[in-house]
Amino acid sequence: MDGVTYSLHAGQGFLITPNVQTFYIADEKDPWKYLWLGFGGQNAPQVISSAGLTQEEPVFEAAKFSRLLYQYTENIIDHAKDNVVDNMARIGNLYQFFSCVAASNKETLPTLILNPYVNKAVAYIQAHIAETLTVEALADLVGLDRSYFTAKFKEVTGMSPAKYIQNFRLTMARHYLESSALSVEEIAEKCGYQRPESLTKVFKKHYGTSLVSFRKQAT
Repeated sequence: MDGVTYSLHAGQGFLITPNVQTFYIADEKDPWKYLWLGFGGQNAPQVISSAGLTQEEPVFEAAKFSRLLYQYTENIIDHAKDNVVDNMARIGNLYQFFSCVAASNKETLPTLILNPYVNKAVAYIQAHIAETLTVEALADLVGLDRSYFTAKFKEVTGMSPAKYIQNFRLTMARHYLESSALSVEEIAEKCGYQRPESLTKVFKKHYGTSLVSFRKQAT
């Protein structure tokens, strides 16, 4: 998935986000049976983030709720007509589906779901981390004054929006170093750095080691 390989077992699910190159294949000796659910909309990033899923951590445990997940998916299929009743039924079952995903990830769920403004900003950051991100743009996105947004963001997350963005970029870079063969240049681009040198400098300052050394230790 976008240069990263994941090995899944029975009872797990995974998220595929838009514009991400993906290839998946079943085990030849023990092929899988699976279901998939496609959806979109303005609130999609927020729902995904609230359930504890990200592009960098797309795998979730589903075994405990597998029957419910199948049932909610079947309910969505059964309400395929374009009318008010079926539309509401589909949306309701989709939220029920993600409530199970959230429950399976409850130990890692961020406290950000307690604040819709911060949650929306974080979901946007995670979905657009490869792009240029500014505090002003995030404040406009959630409809808050820049100063109030910054204060509220820090209150909920313990850090400023700028610091959160930097930390998420570094976490993403670390993830790619540990689980992919992407070059430093490719990783820098995916993490929102225009120049690899910028990532190299910030990474070493934060982790106390170079990108190359970190990758060697990880492998």
